[in-house]
Amino acid sequence: MTSKNHQSIMRNNKNSTLHFFLTVLFWLPLNVQSFQVSTSSSSIISSQATTLVNGHTAAHKQHYLLQSTATVARRAANPAGTTARPINNSNSALAMSESESESSPSFDKSSIYVMVNGMPGPMATAAAEACLRKGLKLAPFAMTGPQMEQATITIVDDITGTSSNVLLIPSSNQDEIVSQLAGLREAEMSLLAIDYTHPSAVNTNAKFYVQQKIPFVMGTTGGDREQLNKDVTDGQLSCVIAPNMGKQIVAMQAALEDLASKYPAAFAGYTLDVLESHQKTKADTSGTAKAVISSIQTLVGDGCEFQTGAGSEDEDKNDIQMIRDDDQAIAFGVPETALTGHAFHTYTLTSPDKSVQFQLKHNVAGRTIYAEGTADAVQFLAKKLTTQTEPTVYNMINVLEEGALE
Repeated sequence: MTSKNHQSIMRNNKNSTLHFFLTVLFWLPLNVQSFQVSTSSSSIISSQATTLVNGHTAAHKQHYLLQSTATVARRAANPAGTTARPINNSNSALAMSESESESSPSFDKSSIYVMVNGMPGPMATAAAEACLRKGLKLAPFAMTGPQMEQATITIVDDITGTSSNVLLIPSSNQDEIVSQLAGLREAEMSLLAIDYTHPSAVNTNAKFYVQQKIPFVMGTTGGDREQLNKDVTDGQLSCVIAPNMGKQIVAMQAALEDLASKYPAAFAGYTLDVLESHQKTKADTSGTAKAVISSIQTLVGDGCEFQTGAGSEDEDKNDIQMIRDDDQAIAFGVPETALTGHAFHTYTLTSPDKSVQFQLKHNVAGRTIYAEGTADAVQFLAKKLTTQTEPTVYNMINVLEEGALE
Protein backbone atom coordinates (compact mmCIF):
# COMPACT_ATOMS: atom_id res chain seq x y z
CA MET A 1 0.00 0.00 0.00
CA THR A 2 1.33 3.47 -0.80
CA SER A 3 1.98 5.98 1.94
CA LYS A 4 -0.79 8.15 0.54
CA ASN A 5 -3.30 5.32 0.70
CA HIS A 6 -2.10 4.41 4.17
CA GLN A 7 -2.73 7.96 5.40
CA SER A 8 -6.13 8.03 3.74
CA ILE A 9 -7.22 4.85 5.49
CA MET A 10 -5.97 6.15 8.81
CA ARG A 11 -8.01 9.36 8.38
CA ASN A 12 -11.10 7.37 7.49
CA ASN A 13 -10.80 5.43 10.74
CA LYS A 14 -11.24 8.49 12.98
CA ASN A 15 -13.96 7.93 15.56
CA SER A 16 -15.03 4.65 14.00
CA THR A 17 -15.64 1.60 16.11
CA LEU A 18 -17.41 -1.36 14.45
CA HIS A 19 -18.13 -1.05 10.72
CA PHE A 20 -19.67 -3.46 8.22
CA PHE A 21 -19.66 -3.05 4.47
CA LEU A 22 -21.52 -4.17 1.35
CA THR A 23 -24.86 -3.34 2.99
CA VAL A 24 -26.75 -3.36 -0.28
CA LEU A 25 -25.53 -6.89 -1.10
CA PHE A 26 -25.94 -8.78 2.14
CA TRP A 27 -26.64 -6.64 5.18
CA LEU A 28 -30.21 -5.48 4.41
CA PRO A 29 -31.64 -8.75 5.78
CA LEU A 30 -30.07 -7.81 9.11
CA ASN A 31 -31.86 -4.41 9.04
CA VAL A 32 -28.71 -2.30 8.99
CA GLN A 33 -29.90 0.70 7.00
CA SER A 34 -26.92 3.01 7.06
CA PHE A 35 -25.76 2.95 3.43
CA GLN A 36 -23.91 5.93 2.11
CA VAL A 37 -22.74 6.77 -1.41
CA SER A 38 -20.46 9.72 -1.98
CA THR A 39 -20.12 11.00 -5.52
CA SER A 40 -16.69 12.46 -6.03
CA SER A 41 -13.86 11.99 -8.48
CA SER A 42 -13.03 8.70 -6.81
CA SER A 43 -16.67 7.58 -6.22
CA ILE A 44 -15.91 5.88 -2.91
CA ILE A 45 -18.83 3.67 -1.86
CA SER A 46 -19.12 2.56 1.74
CA SER A 47 -21.58 1.47 4.38
CA GLN A 48 -21.19 1.88 8.10
CA ALA A 49 -22.94 0.48 11.12
CA THR A 50 -21.16 1.67 14.24
CA THR A 51 -21.17 0.05 17.66
CA LEU A 52 -18.86 0.77 20.60
CA VAL A 53 -17.78 -2.18 22.68
CA ASN A 54 -15.92 -0.79 25.67
CA GLY A 55 -16.77 -2.27 29.06
CA HIS A 56 -20.08 -2.90 30.82
CA THR A 57 -23.05 -0.56 30.92
CA ALA A 58 -25.46 -0.21 33.82
CA ALA A 59 -28.05 -2.13 31.82
CA HIS A 60 -25.50 -4.88 31.20
CA LYS A 61 -24.83 -5.15 34.92
CA GLN A 62 -28.54 -5.24 35.70
CA HIS A 63 -28.99 -8.06 33.14
CA TYR A 64 -26.50 -10.26 34.95
CA LEU A 65 -27.83 -9.43 38.39
CA LEU A 66 -31.32 -10.45 37.28
CA GLN A 67 -29.89 -13.57 35.62
CA SER A 68 -28.02 -14.50 38.79
CA THR A 69 -31.20 -14.03 40.88
CA ALA A 70 -33.07 -16.36 38.55
CA THR A 71 -30.29 -18.95 38.83
CA VAL A 72 -30.43 -18.84 42.64
CA ALA A 73 -34.21 -19.32 42.50
CA ARG A 74 -33.85 -22.35 40.20
CA ARG A 75 -31.24 -23.92 42.46
CA ALA A 76 -33.43 -23.33 45.51
CA ALA A 77 -36.24 -25.17 43.76
CA ASN A 78 -33.91 -28.06 42.91
CA PRO A 79 -31.17 -28.22 45.56
CA ALA A 80 -30.05 -31.68 44.50
CA GLY A 81 -29.04 -30.44 41.06
CA THR A 82 -27.33 -32.80 38.64
CA THR A 83 -24.93 -35.43 39.90
CA ALA A 84 -21.28 -34.55 39.20
CA ARG A 85 -19.65 -36.73 36.58
CA PRO A 86 -16.10 -37.99 36.03
CA ILE A 87 -13.66 -35.62 34.40
CA ASN A 88 -13.71 -36.41 30.71
CA ASN A 89 -13.19 -40.15 30.73
CA SER A 90 -14.69 -39.80 27.26
CA ASN A 91 -16.20 -37.05 25.17
CA SER A 92 -19.57 -37.93 26.64
CA ALA A 93 -18.34 -37.25 30.15
CA LEU A 94 -21.17 -34.76 30.65
CA ALA A 95 -23.85 -37.01 29.19
CA MET A 96 -27.07 -37.33 31.16
CA SER A 97 -29.09 -40.48 31.56
CA GLU A 98 -32.19 -40.83 29.38
CA SER A 99 -34.48 -39.89 32.27
CA GLU A 100 -32.33 -36.86 33.16
CA SER A 101 -32.25 -35.51 29.59
CA GLU A 102 -36.03 -35.78 29.31
CA SER A 103 -36.58 -33.77 32.46
CA SER A 104 -33.67 -31.33 32.04
CA PRO A 105 -33.59 -29.30 28.82
CA SER A 106 -30.16 -27.89 29.68
CA PHE A 107 -27.12 -28.91 31.70
CA ASP A 108 -26.53 -27.81 35.27
CA LYS A 109 -23.88 -25.10 35.27
CA SER A 110 -22.91 -25.93 38.81
CA SER A 111 -21.52 -29.29 37.64
CA ILE A 112 -19.06 -27.71 35.19
CA TYR A 113 -15.55 -26.55 36.09
CA VAL A 114 -13.56 -24.43 33.64
CA MET A 115 -9.78 -24.53 33.53
CA VAL A 116 -8.78 -21.12 32.14
CA ASN A 117 -5.22 -21.39 30.87
CA GLY A 118 -3.15 -18.28 30.23
CA MET A 119 -3.87 -16.28 33.37
CA PRO A 120 -2.81 -13.82 34.65
CA GLY A 121 -2.81 -12.60 31.04
CA PRO A 122 -5.57 -10.01 30.47
CA MET A 123 -7.57 -12.01 27.90
CA ALA A 124 -7.55 -15.21 29.93
CA THR A 125 -8.46 -13.26 33.06
CA ALA A 126 -11.34 -11.52 31.29
CA ALA A 127 -12.61 -14.92 30.09
CA ALA A 128 -12.44 -16.28 33.64
CA GLU A 129 -14.45 -13.31 34.92
CA ALA A 130 -17.04 -13.89 32.19
CA CYS A 131 -17.36 -17.54 33.22
CA LEU A 132 -18.09 -16.49 36.79
CA ARG A 133 -20.57 -13.93 35.50
CA LYS A 134 -22.48 -16.63 33.64
CA GLY A 135 -22.66 -18.97 36.61
CA LEU A 136 -19.81 -21.31 35.69
CA LYS A 137 -17.22 -22.47 38.20
CA LEU A 138 -13.50 -22.05 37.72
CA ALA A 139 -11.27 -25.06 38.22
CA PRO A 140 -9.08 -24.60 41.29
CA PHE A 141 -5.95 -24.64 39.11
CA ALA A 142 -4.84 -23.63 35.60
CA MET A 143 -1.73 -23.53 33.42
CA THR A 144 0.31 -20.38 33.10
CA GLY A 145 3.49 -19.54 31.17
CA PRO A 146 6.51 -21.86 31.52
CA GLN A 147 8.64 -19.07 33.01
CA MET A 148 6.03 -17.91 35.51
CA GLU A 149 6.21 -18.71 39.22
CA GLN A 150 3.55 -20.92 40.73
CA ALA A 151 1.09 -18.75 42.63
CA THR A 152 -2.54 -18.49 43.68
CA ILE A 153 -4.59 -15.58 42.34
CA THR A 154 -8.14 -14.46 43.04
CA ILE A 155 -10.45 -13.84 40.09
CA VAL A 156 -13.28 -11.41 40.84
CA ASP A 157 -16.22 -10.51 38.60
CA ASP A 158 -17.08 -6.94 39.60
CA ILE A 159 -20.61 -7.19 38.15
CA THR A 160 -21.93 -10.15 40.16
CA GLY A 161 -19.37 -9.99 42.97
CA THR A 162 -18.48 -13.65 42.39
CA SER A 163 -14.88 -14.66 43.07
CA SER A 164 -12.69 -17.76 42.87
CA ASN A 165 -9.14 -18.66 43.87
CA VAL A 166 -7.03 -20.33 41.17
CA LEU A 167 -3.60 -21.92 41.55
CA LEU A 168 -1.50 -21.03 38.50
CA ILE A 169 0.94 -23.81 37.59
CA PRO A 170 3.71 -23.22 35.03
CA SER A 171 3.12 -25.31 31.91
CA SER A 172 6.65 -26.64 32.31
CA ASN A 173 5.56 -28.39 35.53
CA GLN A 174 3.61 -31.17 33.84
CA ASP A 175 3.80 -33.52 36.83
CA GLU A 176 1.99 -31.05 39.07
CA ILE A 177 -0.68 -30.35 36.43
CA VAL A 178 -1.35 -34.05 35.88
CA SER A 179 -1.50 -34.54 39.66
CA GLN A 180 -4.10 -31.79 39.96
CA LEU A 181 -6.13 -33.36 37.13
CA ALA A 182 -6.05 -36.68 38.96
CA GLY A 183 -7.52 -34.95 41.99
CA LEU A 184 -10.43 -33.66 39.90
CA ARG A 185 -11.04 -37.13 38.55
CA GLU A 186 -11.20 -38.53 42.04
CA ALA A 187 -13.71 -35.83 42.94
CA GLU A 188 -15.74 -36.71 39.82
CA MET A 189 -15.74 -33.14 38.51
CA SER A 190 -16.57 -32.34 34.87
CA LEU A 191 -13.84 -30.22 33.31
CA LEU A 192 -13.53 -28.09 30.17
CA ALA A 193 -10.62 -25.80 29.29
CA ILE A 194 -10.23 -22.34 27.81
CA ASP A 195 -6.94 -21.52 26.11
CA TYR A 196 -5.69 -17.93 25.91
CA THR A 197 -1.97 -18.60 26.15
CA HIS A 198 0.59 -17.83 23.42
CA PRO A 199 0.78 -18.67 19.69
CA SER A 200 3.89 -20.75 20.34
CA ALA A 201 1.94 -22.94 22.79
CA VAL A 202 -1.17 -23.60 20.68
CA ASN A 203 -0.18 -26.98 19.25
CA THR A 204 1.55 -28.26 22.38
CA ASN A 205 -1.43 -27.36 24.54
CA ALA A 206 -3.89 -28.96 22.10
CA LYS A 207 -1.93 -32.21 22.23
CA PHE A 208 -2.05 -32.03 26.02
CA TYR A 209 -5.84 -31.59 25.98
CA VAL A 210 -6.15 -34.56 23.64
CA GLN A 211 -3.91 -36.69 25.86
CA GLN A 212 -5.87 -35.75 28.98
CA LYS A 213 -9.29 -35.90 27.23
CA ILE A 214 -10.20 -32.32 28.16
CA PRO A 215 -12.69 -30.69 25.75
CA PHE A 216 -11.54 -27.12 25.17
CA VAL A 217 -12.24 -23.71 23.66
CA MET A 218 -9.20 -22.41 21.76
CA GLY A 219 -9.17 -18.63 21.75
CA THR A 220 -5.42 -18.35 21.19
CA THR A 221 -4.55 -17.47 17.60
CA GLY A 222 -1.45 -18.50 15.71
CA GLY A 223 0.34 -21.81 15.70
CA ASP A 224 -0.08 -24.37 12.93
CA ARG A 225 -3.85 -24.37 12.47
CA GLU A 226 -3.92 -27.31 10.07
CA GLN A 227 -1.94 -29.40 12.53
CA LEU A 228 -4.20 -28.21 15.34
CA ASN A 229 -7.32 -29.46 13.58
CA LYS A 230 -5.61 -32.72 12.63
CA ASP A 231 -4.46 -33.42 16.17
CA VAL A 232 -7.88 -32.94 17.76
CA THR A 233 -9.66 -34.81 14.96
CA ASP A 234 -7.27 -37.76 15.15
CA GLY A 235 -7.50 -37.65 18.94
CA GLN A 236 -11.31 -37.72 18.76
CA LEU A 237 -11.73 -34.76 21.07
CA SER A 238 -14.55 -32.23 20.91
CA CYS A 239 -13.61 -28.57 21.02
CA VAL A 240 -14.41 -25.07 19.76
CA ILE A 241 -11.67 -23.46 17.69
CA ALA A 242 -12.12 -19.91 16.41
CA PRO A 243 -9.94 -16.87 15.71
CA ASN A 244 -12.61 -14.55 17.11
CA MET A 245 -15.14 -15.02 19.89
CA GLY A 246 -17.15 -11.79 19.44
CA LYS A 247 -20.84 -12.39 18.63
CA GLN A 248 -21.31 -9.50 16.21
CA ILE A 249 -18.02 -10.16 14.45
CA VAL A 250 -18.89 -13.84 14.10
CA ALA A 251 -22.24 -12.82 12.54
CA MET A 252 -20.37 -10.58 10.11
CA GLN A 253 -18.02 -13.43 9.20
CA ALA A 254 -20.96 -15.76 8.59
CA ALA A 255 -22.62 -13.20 6.32
CA LEU A 256 -19.37 -12.64 4.46
CA GLU A 257 -18.86 -16.38 3.94
CA ASP A 258 -22.41 -16.64 2.60
CA LEU A 259 -21.77 -13.75 0.23
CA ALA A 260 -18.57 -15.35 -1.02
CA SER A 261 -20.29 -18.68 -1.67
CA LYS A 262 -23.15 -17.05 -3.58
CA TYR A 263 -21.16 -14.52 -5.57
CA PRO A 264 -17.62 -15.83 -6.14
CA ALA A 265 -15.41 -13.48 -8.15
CA ALA A 266 -17.98 -10.68 -7.84
CA PHE A 267 -15.03 -8.36 -7.26
CA ALA A 268 -12.77 -9.80 -9.93
CA GLY A 269 -9.85 -7.52 -10.67
CA TYR A 270 -10.11 -5.60 -7.41
CA THR A 271 -7.03 -5.21 -5.22
CA LEU A 272 -7.08 -5.77 -1.47
CA ASP A 273 -5.32 -3.84 1.30
CA VAL A 274 -5.58 -4.80 4.96
CA LEU A 275 -4.50 -2.81 8.01
CA GLU A 276 -4.98 -4.10 11.57
CA SER A 277 -4.03 -2.77 14.98
CA HIS A 278 -3.79 -4.62 18.29
CA GLN A 279 -2.13 -3.92 21.64
CA LYS A 280 1.64 -4.09 21.42
CA THR A 281 1.75 -7.33 23.44
CA LYS A 282 -0.06 -9.33 20.74
CA ALA A 283 2.64 -11.48 19.19
CA ASP A 284 1.00 -12.65 15.97
CA THR A 285 -1.06 -11.36 13.06
CA SER A 286 -4.81 -11.09 13.64
CA GLY A 287 -6.46 -14.49 13.21
CA THR A 288 -9.77 -12.74 12.53
CA ALA A 289 -8.18 -10.81 9.68
CA LYS A 290 -6.94 -14.05 8.12
CA ALA A 291 -10.42 -15.60 8.31
CA VAL A 292 -12.13 -12.54 6.82
CA ILE A 293 -9.51 -12.27 4.07
CA SER A 294 -10.21 -15.86 3.05
CA SER A 295 -13.81 -14.93 2.20
CA ILE A 296 -12.75 -11.71 0.47
CA GLN A 297 -10.28 -13.66 -1.66
CA THR A 298 -13.16 -15.82 -2.89
CA LEU A 299 -15.05 -12.65 -3.84
CA VAL A 300 -12.07 -11.35 -5.77
CA GLY A 301 -11.37 -14.66 -7.46
CA ASP A 302 -8.21 -16.31 -8.73
CA GLY A 303 -6.57 -12.96 -9.42
CA CYS A 304 -6.27 -12.14 -5.72
CA GLU A 305 -2.63 -12.69 -4.76
CA PHE A 306 -2.93 -11.35 -1.23
CA GLN A 307 -0.75 -13.30 1.25
CA THR A 308 -1.68 -13.81 4.90
CA GLY A 309 1.27 -15.85 6.15
CA ALA A 310 -1.01 -18.83 6.74
CA GLY A 311 0.81 -22.14 7.13
CA SER A 312 4.28 -22.74 8.47
CA GLU A 313 5.84 -22.42 5.00
CA ASP A 314 4.28 -19.01 4.29
CA GLU A 315 5.03 -17.14 7.50
CA ASP A 316 7.24 -14.61 5.70
CA LYS A 317 4.63 -13.99 2.97
CA ASN A 318 2.26 -11.68 4.80
CA ASP A 319 0.66 -8.65 3.15
CA ILE A 320 -1.37 -7.73 6.24
CA GLN A 321 -0.08 -4.45 7.65
CA MET A 322 0.17 -4.70 11.43
CA ILE A 323 0.24 -1.85 13.94
CA ARG A 324 1.76 -2.62 17.33
CA ASP A 325 2.82 0.91 18.24
CA ASP A 326 0.78 3.23 20.47
CA ASP A 327 1.27 6.40 18.41
CA GLN A 328 0.36 4.64 15.17
CA ALA A 329 -2.64 3.03 16.86
CA ILE A 330 -3.96 6.41 18.01
CA ALA A 331 -3.51 7.76 14.47
CA PHE A 332 -5.51 4.74 13.27
CA GLY A 333 -8.40 5.80 15.52
CA VAL A 334 -7.79 3.71 18.64
CA PRO A 335 -8.83 5.51 21.85
CA GLU A 336 -5.98 6.05 24.28
CA THR A 337 -7.97 4.17 26.92
CA ALA A 338 -7.97 1.07 24.69
CA LEU A 339 -4.28 0.95 23.79
CA THR A 340 -3.72 -2.02 26.11
CA GLY A 341 -6.63 -3.98 24.64
CA HIS A 342 -8.16 -3.42 21.20
CA ALA A 343 -8.68 -4.98 17.78
CA PHE A 344 -9.10 -2.54 14.88
CA HIS A 345 -9.34 -3.83 11.30
CA THR A 346 -9.82 -2.16 7.91
CA TYR A 347 -10.09 -4.10 4.63
CA THR A 348 -10.10 -2.04 1.44
CA LEU A 349 -11.12 -3.31 -2.00
CA THR A 350 -10.26 -1.01 -4.91
CA SER A 351 -11.41 -1.38 -8.51
CA PRO A 352 -8.85 -1.72 -11.33
CA ASP A 353 -9.36 1.90 -12.45
CA LYS A 354 -9.46 3.07 -8.81
CA SER A 355 -12.85 4.75 -9.30
CA VAL A 356 -14.67 2.52 -6.81
CA GLN A 357 -13.65 1.50 -3.34
CA PHE A 358 -15.30 -0.73 -0.71
CA GLN A 359 -14.25 -0.86 2.90
CA LEU A 360 -15.03 -3.26 5.71
CA LYS A 361 -14.19 -2.17 9.25
CA HIS A 362 -14.64 -3.93 12.55
CA ASN A 363 -13.09 -2.13 15.48
CA VAL A 364 -13.31 -3.24 19.09
CA ALA A 365 -12.07 -1.36 22.15
CA GLY A 366 -11.61 -3.61 25.17
CA ARG A 367 -11.92 -7.38 25.66
CA THR A 368 -15.46 -7.83 27.00
CA ILE A 369 -16.99 -8.90 23.69
CA TYR A 370 -14.44 -11.71 23.33
CA ALA A 371 -14.66 -12.82 26.96
CA GLU A 372 -18.46 -13.07 26.82
CA GLY A 373 -18.32 -15.07 23.60
CA THR A 374 -15.72 -17.41 25.07
CA ALA A 375 -17.89 -18.21 28.09
CA ASP A 376 -20.84 -18.78 25.74
CA ALA A 377 -18.68 -21.19 23.73
CA VAL A 378 -17.91 -23.15 26.90
CA GLN A 379 -21.61 -23.51 27.66
CA PHE A 380 -22.30 -24.51 24.05
CA LEU A 381 -19.59 -27.17 24.18
CA ALA A 382 -20.80 -28.50 27.52
CA LYS A 383 -24.30 -28.94 26.12
CA LYS A 384 -23.02 -30.55 22.93
CA LEU A 385 -21.14 -33.13 24.97
CA THR A 386 -24.48 -34.31 26.33
CA THR A 387 -26.11 -34.77 22.90
CA GLN A 388 -23.52 -35.33 20.15
CA THR A 389 -23.05 -38.79 18.73
CA GLU A 390 -19.34 -38.39 17.93
CA PRO A 391 -16.49 -35.99 18.78
CA THR A 392 -16.71 -32.79 16.74
CA VAL A 393 -14.54 -29.75 16.09
CA TYR A 394 -16.86 -26.73 16.27
CA ASN A 395 -16.35 -23.06 15.44
CA MET A 396 -18.05 -19.89 16.63
CA ILE A 397 -20.44 -19.87 13.70
CA ASN A 398 -21.75 -23.19 15.05
CA VAL A 399 -22.20 -21.47 18.42
CA LEU A 400 -24.02 -18.57 16.76
CA GLU A 401 -26.29 -20.81 14.70
CA GLU A 402 -27.20 -22.75 17.85
CA GLY A 403 -28.40 -19.54 19.43
CA ALA A 404 -25.90 -20.05 22.22
CA LEU A 405 -24.44 -16.55 22.19
CA GLU A 406 -26.16 -14.55 24.92
